Amino acid sequence: MQEVRFTLKKRAFPSQGRVRLNIAHLPELGIPEGGQVDLINEATKKSVTTTVIADTMVRQGQVRVSDEDLKTLGLDDEDEVLVIKTPPFKEKVKKVAVDASKSLSKSAKEFGAVAKKTAKDVKAGTEKATAPVKKETKKASGKTGKAVAKIADTVKKTVKKTVKKAKGSKKDL
Repeated sequence: MQEVRFTLKKRAFPSQGRVRLNIAHLPELGIPEGGQVDLINEATKKSVTTTVIADTMVRQGQVRVSDEDLKTLGLDDEDEVLVIKTPPFKEKVKKVAVDASKSLSKSAKEFGAVAKKTAKDVKAGTEKATAPVKKETKKASGKTGKAVAKIADTVKKTVKKTVKKAKGSKKDL
């Protein structure tokens, strides 16, 4: 696909989406009159797709553009712009799909790495947070065990005393 750099000239009459080029440049770009070209600001990668009107009154090396399109591109009168034949719609869609696929794949890899790191951090945090709970639970369990054993001893002693009294009272009867 042929690309050419032109000097921008602001059009006297507004006509957003249309540019005027000298007819001599049409074969160079590989387009017929009424064909479409993309104007590209190479610094910012902003672009505008426009319809070409062939005009012998436009100086060679210049492209006449509306003020609106200049603003969209972020360029001024007398700046240079890259002009290329607009690829067919099917090619544009294919390129967008390929670019989106690459971007998605890259994002998925980055997400996977972040998720893995987050899981590792959560596991470490959980272990750190549960360690004091385990320690205190073990302490409490030991204290509870001792208290229960003490109560069990007291209950046994009480039961023995009660049984002795009960046996003694039987004889009394």
